Amino acid sequence: MRRLPFHHAIRNVGRRPLRSLLLVLASSLVTALLVSTSAFVRSLGQSHVASSPPNTAILLSTSAMRDIIRSAMSPAVADLVAADVPGIVRVNDVPAASPEIHMGTDLRIAGQDGTRQAFVRGITDRAFLVHEAVTLVAGRLPGPGQALVGRLAAEKCGVDLEAFALGKRIEVEGGTFEIAGTFAAPGTTIESEIWLPLAELQGLAQRDDCSTVFVRVGSADDLADVDLFAKRRLDLELTSVPAEQYYAELAAYFDPILALAWAMAILIGIAASTGGANIVIATVEDRIREFATLRAIGFRSGALSAVVIQETVLLGMAGALCGLLAARALIGQVSVSMAMTAFRLEVDAVSVLVGLLGILVIIVIGSTPALIRLARLPVVDALKAT
Repeated sequence: MRRLPFHHAIRNVGRRPLRSLLLVLASSLVTALLVSTSAFVRSLGQSHVASSPPNTAILLSTSAMRDIIRSAMSPAVADLVAADVPGIVRVNDVPAASPEIHMGTDLRIAGQDGTRQAFVRGITDRAFLVHEAVTLVAGRLPGPGQALVGRLAAEKCGVDLEAFALGKRIEVEGGTFEIAGTFAAPGTTIESEIWLPLAELQGLAQRDDCSTVFVRVGSADDLADVDLFAKRRLDLELTSVPAEQYYAELAAYFDPILALAWAMAILIGIAASTGGANIVIATVEDRIREFATLRAIGFRSGALSAVVIQETVLLGMAGALCGLLAARALIGQVSVSMAMTAFRLEVDAVSVLVGLLGILVIIVIGSTPALIRLARLPVVDALKAT
């Protein structure tokens, strides 16, 4: 089958600049939307998965129904499990069993009116043996009356970064803490937290218990020993959940929101396909005599369809490139606050692939009515058209 040269499609792109520009703009907007949606979905899911320390079990009270906020147990559980489970990781003979308080609370910032919602975690030095993703990036580890804040804590609380600068003071549960350091935990929700000394937070919150104990073991096989400890010590009323499983279940809580985001993207994609179909059909109708002449001199409908596809894909990919650049510039490293956490949006390779494949599918669907029109083109009547 004879085919028209590729430069024929390139030359025709510039013959109707306004219509071509509209197609490019539509493609860029849809691509940016698809990339942004994919980045949101993937970042939300991965931030919870990445928050899970490797080879770690989470001990919760059985009455908490796997809700770490509602859970309550004695901090002595950390020492009990460390003495009973031989597979626990030890650093300088200190077991990686971290008793912690997890709670949402009101936070006041020195020099500012009103309160902010914040997620705080009461910790001991053992927390840094478990949560390896945490890295101190400024300041020092907190001592008595001091706090350690994540890089996204300011975004989570809705304040300027300067409010959480080193040396600033915050008020939690009626106690005042000086910010001693800032930590990073890339790709996790931990970065939105504020870490305080466990003993002080217990006193301020008027509780002598903790929420949970994170237990890090040497290998995944050792997690069974932690589970056995929880089941054997009936007096403690504990349940053991692998951290990976716990955070996966936590991420699943947001599935309806993610489904709604994809539904909106699909609806906009359908609207874009309809608009694109109108543009391509109008283009074909304007060039109906040209296509009829090409059919008359021996080019089949397949060759004409190839030209239309080439032109549409060329304009669509130009728009897709603009959309990718726009998405990268506008949402790259943007943080999103949701519920009691915050996470960063990251445009990764999968998000880019979703955007490109999505716009290709829309181009094919939008071009289909015009291709059907070309396949059924009445050559004689088209040549007579004015």
